[in-house]
Amino acid sequence: MPKTNKIIKLIKKDVRKLRAYEAPEIPCKVKLDAQENPYSLPENVRVKILKALKPVLLNRYPDPGAKELKKIIADRIGAKTENIMLGNGSDELIQAIIMAFGGPSKKVLYPVPTFSMYGIITRSLGQIPIEVQLKNDFDLDKNAMFSTIKKERPAVIFLSYPNNPTGNCFSRGMVIEIIRKSDAAVVIDEAYFDFSKKTFVPMLKDYENLIILRTLSKIGLAALRLGVLIARPEIVREINKVRLPYNVNSLSQRTAKVVLRNDRVIDKQINAIIKERKGLYKRLLKMDGITPFPSEANFILFRTDNDASNKIFQRLIDKGILVRNMNQKGLLNNCLRVTIGTPEENRRFLNALKTVSK
Repeated sequence: MPKTNKIIKLIKKDVRKLRAYEAPEIPCKVKLDAQENPYSLPENVRVKILKALKPVLLNRYPDPGAKELKKIIADRIGAKTENIMLGNGSDELIQAIIMAFGGPSKKVLYPVPTFSMYGIITRSLGQIPIEVQLKNDFDLDKNAMFSTIKKERPAVIFLSYPNNPTGNCFSRGMVIEIIRKSDAAVVIDEAYFDFSKKTFVPMLKDYENLIILRTLSKIGLAALRLGVLIARPEIVREINKVRLPYNVNSLSQRTAKVVLRNDRVIDKQINAIIKERKGLYKRLLKMDGITPFPSEANFILFRTDNDASNKIFQRLIDKGILVRNMNQKGLLNNCLRVTIGTPEENRRFLNALKTVSK
């Protein structure tokens, strides 16, 4: 046992202080906690995927640059392949950005509450996290943001757009002002772009410090772990130097190519999710003791009355409904987050919520 303690002490203090990202697997019939597309792929697309996977040689490394997949994604985004780098999920790309721009005493700034991996990765790499509280309406606090940027001079700024877990897009003019006035690399995380249809991609030509992130996880390919970084070619080349070799496996590359070549299926599912989001929000508005917040993502954050969030979360689980418990001090006090499901899943969630929130 003493030897173990000595070994543990060799681990960086920054890492020992961390709390790992948690995605608890709680068995429930209705799973609405992880911002996944609730619709599976149709049979004809699955058959095409199996056909594409059959010739894959598992004893050979994948295409290190994922050239064919990169071309398909570039065309879908409206960019060039030299503007793109692929990652094993957006998390790997976040890590690569911080590694490339980081160093001793370098700072990474982001508003809170937001995606927890910005802070976890920053701390794990020994960088200094700078957090700026959002306003009560979940928008950026302009004075706080600019005064903090001026004082702390961060190397990287992360802005989730729409923001997770609040679901809103920050004021666009303020985001542009941050990009324009900051000396930092400004990363706009557009993980939920497909549900907001709002993007900064056309602005890459105007701002050399702009980096954009996308993901295929939210549109139905979460199992593949595919993230997309979009930036000017010179930025992509530098960040690519810290990318791990063969980071996108052959099975993910082949599967993604098939699905994106049949993207009408995905687009139809996205439209269905957006439609369900609107209906679910309206129904939550009418529910006593529940305050939903407008969302441009594939989830809705809502607050419960009377400090009931923990109780409601557990009671929903008892009824086979899993949402995400976001309850913590501050802006997320008594908040839960529900992913938009199928019409049937949303109906079951609403019926259960009516019962347990009384």
